[in-house]
Amino acid sequence: MSEHGGQVSYSNCSLCEASCGIEVRHEGRRVVAVRGDDHDPFSRGFICPKVAGLKEIHEDPDRLKRPLLRRGDSFEEVSWDDAIGFVAERTVAIQRDHGKDAVAVYTGNPLGHSYAGVLYALLFAEVLGSNQHYSAQSVDALPRLLTVYEMYGNQALLPVPDLDRTEHLLVFGANPLVSNGSIMTAPDVKRRLRAIRARGGRVVVVDPRRTETAAEADEHHFITPGTDALVLFAMLHTLFAEGLVDLGRLASMVGGLDAVRGVAARFAPEWRVSSPARGARSSTAGWGRRRSASARSPAGRSSCSTS
Repeated sequence: MSEHGGQVSYSNCSLCEASCGIEVRHEGRRVVAVRGDDHDPFSRGFICPKVAGLKEIHEDPDRLKRPLLRRGDSFEEVSWDDAIGFVAERTVAIQRDHGKDAVAVYTGNPLGHSYAGVLYALLFAEVLGSNQHYSAQSVDALPRLLTVYEMYGNQALLPVPDLDRTEHLLVFGANPLVSNGSIMTAPDVKRRLRAIRARGGRVVVVDPRRTETAAEADEHHFITPGTDALVLFAMLHTLFAEGLVDLGRLASMVGGLDAVRGVAARFAPEWRVSSPARGARSSTAGWGRRRSASARSPAGRSSCSTS
């Protein structure tokens, strides 16, 4: 029971992978209020605007609570058994008439918070045999998935920066104070970024716009939109040229380094300044690579575009 009467239940928000702890005040099934759980050791009471709107979503009169089947221009409420049977019947018929790839699978964020959902979604997709797979990730993060697949052999092996132990954070074209750092699993990014600076670390942002994250950073470097890849190659060029690449114990796990070195050799920072695609001073490449290379615990966050 709460001090204001009614009941208090604790849960986690399932709208993104940060899984912030929430406190739900309710009277039976009527939700009185939803707020952050101050005692959650991970999110520490933080919530984003999506959680603040959960009560309104729960009470929305247009929220679907039962299966509806289209009948002409209207919808008819049906049982779950009838709805599932109809979907199964139509799926079989469509694939029989048009091939397996005529049916696509789309999965969203909340599915990732359900062990049963993840398990059976994979089995369902396997049984369908379609090559049409889409998700929230494929809509807004496909380059990241492809990069991770090429680097680690599995698109699910997404590296997560350890912000609480980071000394130098390079944010490239991302705005985690607004996005909450998708896939960073870091509730209350503002507090975590301020903590980096408070313990003597640095936060550096590269972005053509003065974002909310840039306003919190130690440094903000502007570049021309669409030149992210050029600046990154200029940084790689400088790292190789000044002998700052030291793989250490990771050397046996890395392949293709010479190929990267060869490509980066064509992108000297001075070329960046004189080229038609110029977007940053040559010092930008020098600043980024020297500080990132010298930090004991560097981390990066990017959302790059190329043209």
